[in-house]
Amino acid sequence: MKPALKSLLSRGTPDGAARGEAADPPRQVDLWFHVTEASHVPAFLQLRRSISEERPGLRCLMTSDGRVPRPDGLDPRIEWQVISGDKPAETERFFARFAPRLCLWAGGRLMPGIIAGADRRGTALCLVDAVAESFGASFWRGTALFERRALKPFTAFLARDQEAAAALRRLGVDEKDVQITGRMQLGVPALGHDEDDLMKLTGAISSRPTWVAACLCAEELDIVLEAHRNASRSAHRLLLLLVPSDEEDVPAFKAALSQHGLRYSVWPDIEGLADEISQVLLAEDPFEMGLWLRAGPVALLGCSLAPGLGGLNPFAAANLGSAILYGPNVGKHLEAYSRFAQAGGARIVRDVDTLSAAVIQLSAPDRAAKMAMAAWELATEGAEVTDRITSLVHDTLDHLGAP
Repeated sequence: MKPALKSLLSRGTPDGAARGEAADPPRQVDLWFHVTEASHVPAFLQLRRSISEERPGLRCLMTSDGRVPRPDGLDPRIEWQVISGDKPAETERFFARFAPRLCLWAGGRLMPGIIAGADRRGTALCLVDAVAESFGASFWRGTALFERRALKPFTAFLARDQEAAAALRRLGVDEKDVQITGRMQLGVPALGHDEDDLMKLTGAISSRPTWVAACLCAEELDIVLEAHRNASRSAHRLLLLLVPSDEEDVPAFKAALSQHGLRYSVWPDIEGLADEISQVLLAEDPFEMGLWLRAGPVALLGCSLAPGLGGLNPFAAANLGSAILYGPNVGKHLEAYSRFAQAGGARIVRDVDTLSAAVIQLSAPDRAAKMAMAAWELATEGAEVTDRITSLVHDTLDHLGAP
């Protein structure tokens, strides 16, 4: 054979294959999770932790089409891969690297070539957190026929809401195969507390209207203390549980309380609470947050009133039945706060006037309870979905004979 022709025929052939060497076999993966929204990443990481309790050797792969970036600090035991395209060559490259047993495809924006390749190789496929917006020709670059074909290999369909379920049914999915589970989201385990301390604290508070300023930064302190003074003019027995974000700031907090003319006690001293002399209970230890959130039905989540702080995860407070107040600087958790606000479980405050008005209104127990219930229902929705998907994964892997 002429050298030029030999060179032409050998193009694209790996060096090892040209020498007759066997290519490395694809890596076995127990659980492959494909994400289409940034919120899927922490939800999956929580799901993986739950599943790994029974399957400590679980081998995991996370993929994205590139629109969701690799998360910072990802556990090195979890492989991350961007699937850049859906053409045959790209599909072959993917399955030359990985041999997954089970795929959880989240949201939608299906990639028909990858899905067909997985089906041919015996990968079990489940669609979770399906959203209506992800099913349409603009995402698929094809007709409804391709949409229907791409859905056929899936054996389970978990829809976020009624609209998503209806979209799946229009594409030929049998109604009995679709479960409406709610949104897949990160949940936060309930914060712990000492039951004796809680009984001591709630006994001292008795029937006083109480609110919490949780994990407050020094830059936010003046707004909170002035709002408490204003609110106390309308709710004379009002008590503030004040929790610094950093215990090193406690001396500065004490000085600010004195400067604002507020009478205060420092936990665990409760003498001033029952006789209603103290207007504020200062907590020196921020790590007892489970105690403070249980004692106060209304919680301002700190690190949100001053610029550049980013806010706190609202799920911990919502899990414990708090009506949530928050400032405008919650960029790290903006999506979560927006959803709580839309559900009626959270309310934004911006300054002394809006904060004091919110505290006065929520000092009415029925209003605080209604708002707290809305927050709790949204927060626990994610836990129920995680439990259902966990059971689905275990059942499927058991059926496939996975360890």
